[in-house]
Order: sequence, then C-alpha cells, then structure tokens
Amino acid sequence: MNILVLGGGQQGRVIAGDLARSLGSARITVADVREPRLAAHSNLRWLAADLSDPAALVKLVHAHDLVVGALPSRFGWGVMQAAIEAKRPLVDVSFCAENPLQLDAAARAAGIAILPDCGLAPGLSHLCCGHAAALGPVEELVIYVGGVAEDPSRPYGYVVTWSLDDLLEEYVRPARFVRDRRPVTLPVFSEMETIEVEGAGTMEAFLSDGLRTLIDTMPDVPHMSERTLRWPGHAAAVKPLVASGRFLDEFRARCAVEPPRDLVAMVVRARWKDRAARMTLVSRWDEGEELTAMARTTALTTSVTAQLVARGGAREPGVHPLELVARDGDAYRFIVDEMARRGVFMRWRDE
Repeated sequence: MNILVLGGGQQGRVIAGDLARSLGSARITVADVREPRLAAHSNLRWLAADLSDPAALVKLVHAHDLVVGALPSRFGWGVMQAAIEAKRPLVDVSFCAENPLQLDAAARAAGIAILPDCGLAPGLSHLCCGHAAALGPVEELVIYVGGVAEDPSRPYGYVVTWSLDDLLEEYVRPARFVRDRRPVTLPVFSEMETIEVEGAGTMEAFLSDGLRTLIDTMPDVPHMSERTLRWPGHAAAVKPLVASGRFLDEFRARCAVEPPRDLVAMVVRARWKDRAARMTLVSRWDEGEELTAMARTTALTTSVTAQLVARGGAREPGVHPLELVARDGDAYRFIVDEMARRGVFMRWRDE
C-alpha cells in the first residue's frame, strides 16, 4: 500500500513516523514544499510538492492508495475536494472552517470514505461521544479539553505546540453548542467554570467552538457543549491580548520555547437518563522521545485511524467523523487499544 501524508509539520512528521513504524510493508510518502525532519525508516520518504496547486494535488493524491491530511486548516477543505476528485480515501486531522458533512453525497458518489477531524478535539473527543451514544440515549455530553504548559507558572500557563494562527482562531470564533436541542451561539470565553481534572489538577474551562459535526450527527442529544481547559487565570490574561491585536507577537515571544514541555487534558462527561460517567485522559511531554503531549494525542490519533482504514475498517463511502466510526464497536476498540499501546489512555468511570 502507498500512503501519502500531506504536510510534514509538527503533526505530519509524527503521523508519518508512526505509520512507517506500524505498517512495515507500506510505503509512506510525506509531501511538503520543504524537507521535514523525518524519522529514519526504510519505507518513509519525502517528496517535494507545492500542495497549494489544486490540479497538482489531485494528481498526487490519485497516485496513492490512501491519503492522510496534516496541513494547516486553510487547506483542509481543498484536500477533501481533491480526495473526492481523485477517488482516494482520506483521513484528515485538519480543522477547516467549512462543515465536512457537506461533502458526504460527493464522497458517496466517488465511492470513497473521508474521515475528517481525526485529532484530539475534534477527534478522540468525538470518538468518546459516539461511544457514549452507542450505550443508550444520551441526555447530555460535555467535552472539556485543552493543551497547556506542564508547568502552570510559565507565561500564560502555555507553550506553543501547534499553529498560533489556528490557536488565535479558537479565541475569536464564537462558540456553538446545543441547549434543549436548539443550537446556541455565544462568544468564546463564555460560561467560565472551574473543574478538577484527575491527574492534572484544578483548571478553568470556558465555552469554545469544538462540537463541529456533533451538532448534525447527534441531533437527539438535548444538551452538548465543548469547553476549553486552561490553567486558572489564562482567560483573563489572554482576552486583552486578543482584543488589542497583540496576541500573536506576545505568544511567539514568550510561549514558543524548546523543549515545549506540555500537558494535554480531556474529560468527556456523558449523562444518560439513569446514570452518568466520565472519560479522563491526561498526557504529558515525553522526554525520551522528545514528543509533545499534543502530538501524542493528535498526530497519533490520526495515524491510528489511518491504520484502521489501511487494514480495511471504516471504508463505507461517505464522510464519517469519529463519532460515527465509534458506532462500530470493533473500530472503537481498535483506536482505543492502539492509543493505549502508545501510552495514551482513555479511562471511563461512573459518576
């Protein structure tokens, strides 16, 4: 099998390395305009390519059996369209502004599966929501998730582990959530609360725009929201930076550090009519592999999902975010087990 990874940045190079290590008989090609820092595997190579050229992108995609998207969010929609035109299955980590479900009919007509938003959140968060829904009618789903500095005393309690432009977008895009089965929109940073995360500590949480496809794929859930997790005091310190336009310069100067020792925390709370449960995930900077917690929970999720497809799973034509993939118990268990093998554990317990 020839697998194409689009983009060799902080996520793409980790995805490619894990694919090469896990699928020894496959050939993994990373396409990027610049040569990325790739792990040394005999089945892993770099191909110089300008991925902003739509015609060239379609031709490149068509030359491979499976495509994995790891480009900045502004390219995500175009990559999905290229996969449809080239009739090649796609697993994508990119968070594009457009709703990927709008391409469902086109993907079905092309006979291919597109699995969008296969990172941490949306991604593992949605996989857990889909698993909860498979257990019975859900009354409420709340996702708490965020990446922070492992050391809360660092400036803003934050270290940069992914695109700052995309992070800024999270701080300005209104939060969409569901209340009494009706979509509601409020400014990000709304409904501030404090939560105790087992294995991490006390964190603050505020509404953010991460439900994405859940609003359409799980219309029977009366209450749903996503809330970003940060160390206490982060929101109050960041809001003036965003309002004044100083956010990017300030975070580049004070939060872009090496090594980027980070921590990722996620809690998914599910409530049914007769009981409630929560899933907790906490991941930290890996000193041995020099791998960020954000890469472990984002890039490795993408790689594992791509391996599921490469092995013949989740192949039904159409657009299938991970909450739909989770309806298949075998697919859900494959992703959970493979993430655990990589040191990322999702633990459920009753509340």
